[in-house]
Amino acid sequence: MQYVGMTFIVAFLALVWFADLFMRAPLGIKLLFLSPLLWATAKLLWAVYKRLAWEIKRRRRAARNQRVAD
Repeated sequence: MQYVGMTFIVAFLALVWFADLFMRAPLGIKLLFLSPLLWATAKLLWAVYKRLAWEIKRRRRAARNQRVAD
């Protein structure tokens, strides 16, 4: 879990970079190469976001349960 934040930042930067390339590239390159890369990067970013949100919820729940137990 310690590298999730950095993974999120790198995936977001890659997504922005691929989106910029997508806007500038000719149609053939877009369809063959950049569309799958853009899609895969967006899926990775979404998965990391969901994992990070789940981990934050889990930690909050654990902290709340710990306070109730004390």
